[in-house]
Amino acid sequence: MVGFYKHDIPAWMNGTETLSDSAYRAYHVVIQLIMLNEGPIAMNERGLSGRCNMTVKAFGRALAELVAAGKVTVKDGCIHNARADRELESVMKNRENAGKGGKTRAIRAETQKNIPDETPNPLETNDASQATLENLSSLKEKRREDSPIVPKGTDPPGFAEFWSAYPKRDGDNPRKPAVRAYAKVIRDGADPAAILKAVRAHAADLQAKGKVGTEFVPLATTWLNQARFERFAQGGGVDGSSASADPAAYLATLSADDWRGHLRRWKTTGGQWTLAQRTPPPDDPRTLVPAGVLAEFGILHTARPSLTLLTGTG
Repeated sequence: MVGFYKHDIPAWMNGTETLSDSAYRAYHVVIQLIMLNEGPIAMNERGLSGRCNMTVKAFGRALAELVAAGKVTVKDGCIHNARADRELESVMKNRENAGKGGKTRAIRAETQKNIPDETPNPLETNDASQATLENLSSLKEKRREDSPIVPKGTDPPGFAEFWSAYPKRDGDNPRKPAVRAYAKVIRDGADPAAILKAVRAHAADLQAKGKVGTEFVPLATTWLNQARFERFAQGGGVDGSSASADPAAYLATLSADDWRGHLRRWKTTGGQWTLAQRTPPPDDPRTLVPAGVLAEFGILHTARPSLTLLTGTG
């Protein structure tokens, strides 16, 4: 049993940066077990998931991610790792040579091979033998710099104003889920200024109907996740009638990505169609969703209506 082996820290850090947290944990456990076992380990999902403190299903997803990333392979009911195989081969050679009488020339040669030279060696994967650390941002740091996701403890831009304007309701209205929902719709392309304008119109609508402070005020999370702000997006009346009076004008402003966002919400919410006042849902042959976008979601209609006929214009 191998109780100690060389660990190439730069190679490990760079080679595991793109892994999810669960895949990283599974990878760490699998490598340790391969080294302890001095060879590939049996594909025992229940036992391995317990070692990783995961459910069997979660471990299965993590293992699939590792296989897809080329970190491990599963063959003949065993999990293999190429780098661990090479390290074990080196350990076995050293053990064999040591048994022949001390630290021989072969052992010294093998040891020298594992000593990094002074030449910088940019590291691309964890299969590189040696590498030096550079003063560059890590992949995760770069993703954080480019991502609209805000660090923990801070709110997305515009959320404080949104939260202050959101109408009070009778019952819970948890803030943290609302922060996450707000950040998601912003990532999906919604404009914070448009959302703020919409929530103020929403509050005025409820105020006019005497519903503020009642259970009829939806949760902020629900209001955001179902994109109800789009009802007020075009600056119509608080009852939404002006916004829906000319559906063609609004639909013409939507980009292909906007349409895809509506279809994704329609699918994930089990058929809640946020554009119901402007066009029938995607599964209706009369829908005005572009045929190309429908095809991306596997929806095909043999006959499509004209915008003029549906809206009564022309």
